[in-house]
Amino acid sequence: MNINEALIYYSKQLEKINNDYKLSYIEAQTIIMHTLNISKTKLISEGLRELKEEEIKEIEAHIKRRLSHEPLAYIINKKEFYGFDFYVDSNVLIPRPETEEIIDLVLDYTKDKDNISICDVCSGSGNIAITLKKLFIEQNKNIDITAIEISNAAVEIINKNAFNILGDERLINVINADALKYVADKKFDIIVSNAPYVPLKDKDSLQKDLEFEPFNALYSGDDGLDFYRAFLNIIDIYLKDNGAFFFEIGYNQGDSLINICCNLNIYNAEVKKDLSTKDRFLVCYDFIT
Repeated sequence: MNINEALIYYSKQLEKINNDYKLSYIEAQTIIMHTLNISKTKLISEGLRELKEEEIKEIEAHIKRRLSHEPLAYIINKKEFYGFDFYVDSNVLIPRPETEEIIDLVLDYTKDKDNISICDVCSGSGNIAITLKKLFIEQNKNIDITAIEISNAAVEIINKNAFNILGDERLINVINADALKYVADKKFDIIVSNAPYVPLKDKDSLQKDLEFEPFNALYSGDDGLDFYRAFLNIIDIYLKDNGAFFFEIGYNQGDSLINICCNLNIYNAEVKKDLSTKDRFLVCYDFIT
């Protein structure tokens, strides 16, 4: 079997879970490129090259994992976020495209600011913290970034990604702690977070791929609001007066979170929509309690 034949054969296999040949073809390309460690250009130019037996075995092992609904990002240990390649495995949530929009919100808020501090809560793979740091370095801004993550395994991944993308993992401060119990020695100008917000009541109706992602990074109580309900109650421990926060939320959680904020005397919070016009972010540009 040559590369071209493999592409067609495995694309048809992947159609069983994708019901979409084009998507299946892209996934087959990705798996074959990853296995052979070649670029897309080489994949095309070497299409008639016969695959070795051990290469076919490795490709088929990856295809088998994907057919069990394991996310492609975990199979190839890579997910692009805001133009940067992040290492991911089943210890961290896979970065989503909509989360890139929280980067834009923070960049817009900080366009006239420097020498400030940002805390990324529930950092996961470090995609938010590291992307912001990389962009601020490119802007010659001196902005201090801290990432807080409860999972030991995830902290290792944050450090790995910081080294790979920033060139030095020490350029961000990584703290292995429960954000609901940690007491920082200083307050921050900005809090940003893509914390768990999926309602547990929805678990059985969600796509099978999610079963491979870390439970505690996805779900937060029956209505999905347990973490934010608890964190907003202690946010004054973290956030300076007149500071700002940016939280990713579920598309149907905006009203509930505004009510929670009002009950906690946080009156400047508002909900912003993503590019799909769904409620996606809870933001506050002038935090006062």
